[in-house]
Amino acid sequence: MEQYRRDVDGLRAVAVIAVVLYHAGVTSMGGGYVGVDVFFVISGYLITKYVDQRIQDGRFRIVEFYERRVRRIMPALFFLLIVASVLGYFALFPSAFYDLAKSQIATTIFSPNLLLYRDAGYFDGIAKLKPLLHMWSLGVEEQFYIFLPLTMMLAARGGRRGTLVTLYVALVGSLALSIWGVKSNPSAAFYLVPFRAWELLLGSLIGVRAFPRISNTMLCNALSAVGLLLILFSVFFYTSETAFPGVAALAPCLGTAFIIYANEDRKTLTGRLLSWGPMVGIGLISYSLYLWHWPLLVFLRHYLARPLSNAEAGIVVVVSLAAAILSWKFVEQPFRVRAIGASRPALFSIVAAVAAVVLVLGAVEIAAHGLPQRLSPQARQYASGITDRDHELAKCGRSTERIEKGDLCRLGSDKAGTDQAGPVDFVLWGDSHAGALAPVFKTLANETGVAGWLATEPGCAPLLGVETITHNVSGCDKFNGSVISAVEHYNVRTVYLVARWELDLLGRTDFENSEGVGGFFLSDSDSKEISRAESGRVLERGLNRTLSRLARGGHRVVLVLDVPNTAIFTPAVLAKSATRGMDLGPEVIVDVRANGGRLDSADDFLKHIGAQWQATTIDPKASLCKGAGCLIAKNGRSLYTDDNHLTTFGALQLIDLIRPSVTQAGSISHSARAVATRQPSEPSASLQSRNAALVSEPLQGTH
Repeated sequence: MEQYRRDVDGLRAVAVIAVVLYHAGVTSMGGGYVGVDVFFVISGYLITKYVDQRIQDGRFRIVEFYERRVRRIMPALFFLLIVASVLGYFALFPSAFYDLAKSQIATTIFSPNLLLYRDAGYFDGIAKLKPLLHMWSLGVEEQFYIFLPLTMMLAARGGRRGTLVTLYVALVGSLALSIWGVKSNPSAAFYLVPFRAWELLLGSLIGVRAFPRISNTMLCNALSAVGLLLILFSVFFYTSETAFPGVAALAPCLGTAFIIYANEDRKTLTGRLLSWGPMVGIGLISYSLYLWHWPLLVFLRHYLARPLSNAEAGIVVVVSLAAAILSWKFVEQPFRVRAIGASRPALFSIVAAVAAVVLVLGAVEIAAHGLPQRLSPQARQYASGITDRDHELAKCGRSTERIEKGDLCRLGSDKAGTDQAGPVDFVLWGDSHAGALAPVFKTLANETGVAGWLATEPGCAPLLGVETITHNVSGCDKFNGSVISAVEHYNVRTVYLVARWELDLLGRTDFENSEGVGGFFLSDSDSKEISRAESGRVLERGLNRTLSRLARGGHRVVLVLDVPNTAIFTPAVLAKSATRGMDLGPEVIVDVRANGGRLDSADDFLKHIGAQWQATTIDPKASLCKGAGCLIAKNGRSLYTDDNHLTTFGALQLIDLIRPSVTQAGSISHSARAVATRQPSEPSASLQSRNAALVSEPLQGTH
């Protein structure tokens, strides 16, 4: 009989309380997301201990192992998914309902983390509005347990040494991968099993008694107390900007391991505290509480079409507790004590039938494109702003090799493109904000007969020598290096630099931060740390490199300032207002600052640097705003796809503002071609060598 440890349930309570309060917006618990990592270590300990003991006794059976997992995980999960589908029908707009259906299907087959990793990107929606975002951790666990039993059975053939060596090697390899991945591929480091497995394996090593027993009571008490302090330190001193997991995950994971290890053979003072009745009670319902709290928070945000007040978030927490108790008592427990699905065939039949229902529901919702007929025509039109992009341009993507050869996406005249296709008048270079503005440049290029290139990569501002460190971006330095090579090689006379500058300078807004995936940092070869303050310095260095390089080539540079950040999920807010019968009129204007949005936070910085390098600036706010009041909808259509990207319709509102610049770009390019001769082509290797040399040169402004 396995020994029940009340302190472990108390530790579960610490984990789930941290997660729930963090998600509810308790600002002092900025690192509450580490509760998931505490769960990982606990899970690794309990499951591996069970598997190891049975392998040693010669009575481990794979089918029995998965029966236990099914009884533990599936009933409450499937009940939640069905309820989420019903709530989504009433609370979500078509695109969000469509995304929910995809998440339902992915969760049912235990791959939600893979879906989130695949779809990670600027246009993937706002984390705080995804009802099943928290399911990523369940995907990590269940994928881990596909491999653990088989691995341990094979390792056990080498005796005790074989088991320990296998677990140690796997842990060290996964930890090293995680530390590397936080900077090199943050999205993979956060969502994928190979980068997270070390956290569960840390618990596994305690479960197989890999460490010697501690006989000294004082040492046990000290180790346990240090463990609790490490967890609490992470919860209260980490933030959504902390580079995570990697090295930062060591504190909560080691803290959890210390507590479990120190209380393995005796109860320490910390263990007794964790064994306190109310803590154990919360620990017992922790799985259901984890399942329910996040969707309820998200559905209420959708229903109200705004962030929740502290009181509203508190009410959701209380409702989540009630839902968790009911779920534990009437869903979890009947399956665990075999009151339902007593036999293995009966259990598997019930689970398979319910899984089929969830999959069919998801498939119907996807096939019906989120059931838009649920909404009024005006609400549908506002909600359609979420997907109002130039999808042809959105698919534009080129490898760095193709970009260096001048094979970029075209804007306007067919003379844009390769050497044989003719010269290029301008290039629109930047991140997803450049992509959002592309429709207006495309329209003007066609109208004026000029030729342009589109060079965009989400999350990659046009900063030479700079890498973006976040959970959905990689390879910015290489991308930007290829763009500058093409600009120089084809002597593009006008270069538009567009980015979400306020994000690069200030980081994400509270509206975007969630689940520990909100960090956004910039880094270069001169960086001494990864931090928000350092990111601002990297932005300045990178922009100076770009402007210096372009100034040397005599290129005309146009810096496009930020569009307003509304801090609201704009299309949803507008659509929700329409469903409530509100007549918003031909133009909808909001006070951006009053909503907590960003209006001109990076403007002075950009204008100052631009003036040093004699760059022209264009400010979209000149067309969109009067003071802090900014236009977010016109003639029944949203100008935004979210809170900071313009729709195609929104971008076209800037056509009069940008037209003179594009016309001038054509004139400058035409004049230059009339008086200049074409320089001979350079081989790609020569271009790359010259790029590296120029990027490393000291910066000199043209004061």
